[in-house]
Amino acid sequence: MDRCHTMGCYELTALVRTENERQVSKWGIQTRTPAEWLMYTTEELGELAEAIAEHQYRGGSTADVVKEAIQVATLSLKIAEMYAFNNMKAQLQGESELIPNSRGRDKEGAC
Repeated sequence: MDRCHTMGCYELTALVRTENERQVSKWGIQTRTPAEWLMYTTEELGELAEAIAEHQYRGGSTADVVKEAIQVATLSLKIAEMYAFNNMKAQLQGESELIPNSRGRDKEGAC
């Protein structure tokens, strides 16, 4: 991987971390259902689509595209965090929710 790409990844990760901190500061730690997180993420994905269309066809700002993409990434990580935490908790209790099947995929969220 080239240096430029790697540096961009670290900068983007920092933006996601900053957005997460902003959301926690604004709304506190939120416990939502998977469906609620999915609805919030879908709404943000729609805003990302709008920002991309604005950029593509009307000369909209690339900053708006990045901002919306960071919000989608942040919410997507909240979903992953919720499932990872629940799985870790289940493992500690000896009852993991994510049991690999014969193909090595997880039962929950398998492709």
